[in-house]
Amino acid sequence: MSNITHIVMHYSATYHDQNVTPADIRKWHLARGFSDIGYHYIITEDGTVHPGRTPETRVGAHVRGMNSGKIGICLTGGLDRATGGNTGVDNRTPAQIASQIVLTRQILSRHPGAKICGHRDLVSTQCPGYDAAAWWASVSGASPTPGAAPRPTPEAGAEVARPLCKRGSKGKVVESLQERLVALGYLGGRVDGDFGPMTEAAVKAFQGAKGLNADGIVGPATWAALFA
Repeated sequence: MSNITHIVMHYSATYHDQNVTPADIRKWHLARGFSDIGYHYIITEDGTVHPGRTPETRVGAHVRGMNSGKIGICLTGGLDRATGGNTGVDNRTPAQIASQIVLTRQILSRHPGAKICGHRDLVSTQCPGYDAAAWWASVSGASPTPGAAPRPTPEAGAEVARPLCKRGSKGKVVESLQERLVALGYLGGRVDGDFGPMTEAAVKAFQGAKGLNADGIVGPATWAALFA
């Protein structure tokens, strides 16, 4: 497949407790009459990137009527038991987000002109449950596409002395950290002021994406990068 114009983000429209695999998605797509799984890549909850439809060499089947030139990345999940099967949500795990960032950058290195968007930016759907263009802009530092609202940056530019934070830390400073990680797309779930395993994984993902020592400890360099 040549002339790649878009990298399109999707969800599998499943619950995390279903433990959906690429084999399951392939079976569903074959049952719908597809020749193979429709996506080019699948990222499962543990962050593993699975190859789909002969990545980047065959036209996919993930945006009805507009598949040419579009690489499809599907993250398993996207539904929550609390909101049901008709509401798409952003429940990506930190491991998924970290792999999504790395994979997207790898694809862009091969196709630098491609635009990052969500399935919902091309057709009427809730998929992938979040504003993919704005999320990528917040991660990469690029300007979002026209009409895409960037994620909020509540403390950008603020001169605030922040103490070292790590696993086990609690309180307002951890809330500030979590809010920033949520705004940047690295952390899903609620802000609770408790630096637990999910927050640690999100910090490590952010540090790795920014070329910092991915130790999960938020010191001066990580704070500076978070609010750059």
